[in-house]
Parts: sequence; C-alpha cells; structure tokens
Amino acid sequence: MKQTKFLLVCLLAVLFIAACGTAKNSVNQGSGENPAENKHEQNEQPENEHTAEKDKEEEQKIRLMEQNLSYEINGDVKEETAFLRESDNQGFSLYVLPEYELTGEEPQKDILYFKENDSQFMRIELLPSDTSVDEAAEMAKVQLESVSPEVKQAEPGQDDEWLKDAAIYSASNDEDKVSAYLIPKKDWLLKLTIFTSANRQMEDPFLKMAETIASK
Repeated sequence: MKQTKFLLVCLLAVLFIAACGTAKNSVNQGSGENPAENKHEQNEQPENEHTAEKDKEEEQKIRLMEQNLSYEINGDVKEETAFLRESDNQGFSLYVLPEYELTGEEPQKDILYFKENDSQFMRIELLPSDTSVDEAAEMAKVQLESVSPEVKQAEPGQDDEWLKDAAIYSASNDEDKVSAYLIPKKDWLLKLTIFTSANRQMEDPFLKMAETIASK
C-alpha cells in the first residue's frame, strides 16, 4: 500500500513538472518574442535610421535639370526656364538662361556670356576658402581702376539675402560698367566680375544665375 502511494506521488510530480514546462513554452511561443532577436533588432535600428538620413541627404544633393529664374533688365521683369550646366574647369554647377553660354576661360576661371553680345559677361572664380577677403578686395579694386579711377563700394539689395556677407565694388565710364562681388562660401570664396554696358542694366540676370552656383 505504501509502495502504491509512493508511485502515485512520483507520477503526480512528473505530470506537474511536465505541465509547468509546457505552460512556459506556450507563453514564449504566444508572445512570439526571442530575447536574442529583440536585442539584435534594437542594435540595428539606429543604423537603419542613420542610413535613411544619409539617403535623404544624397537625394537633396541631386539637382533638377531645369529651374525657373525671374530677373530684371532695364526695369522689365522676365521669367524663363534655366538649364543646369556643369563647369569643366571648376567644381561647380549652375542654372543658365537660354540666352547665355558657360565656357572655360582659363584654369580656375569660367565665363558666362550673353550670346547676343559677348562683351556682356560674368567671370566666375572659385578662390580657396582660406583666401583673405580683404586682400581679394584690394586686388579687385585695382582691377576696377582700369575702368575708372573712382571705385565705389555697394550694398546688396534687400531681397539679395545670399549677398548679405558679400563685399561689392563697381566702376563705370561712359561705355562700360564693371562690378566685382566677393562672396564667402563654405568651400571657397566666390568671386564674380560682371562686365555690362553702362547704358543697359544687365547685371541682374547674371546675379540670378550666379545665385544658383553650387559645388558638384
């Protein structure tokens, strides 16, 4: 009788242990969670977010092939589609209006000229970022003195936010007007020299195109 009770108790103990193991497995399977997998997923999440942010930045660097530009000539406001052009001479691209052409002049210098009259043009130079603005300004003023001994310093217009830190100088005579713009950028000091007719205000379209200059 005692042996029968002992066997019965052992059988009940085995059944109880088996039931506990089954319940534990059921809980783990029901939740569908694996601690090791969860830890791996948590470690991957920041990397995935970083990759997504990097992809977004790369997409923002891609420039469209065309862009509408609004500009003014002799008081007349015009709007035209400008097309993306890349310099073969320097590391930049910009949007160029149909009446203008971009070409290399010499190493580290490009010319953007008016097709109808190539004496109306803009010279584009990307000077090293550590170039002294004061020294570049003195050199620009010396160049402008060949147009007129009277070199004037100008202030950017209220709508020209991109020129707020620029040093601007100009000189003119009866026939020509030449303006020099020194614009600090992140990667370089942008120097623009614009040659236009004294009796025709054509500087604005050159500036509107220059505003779109960006590194490749």
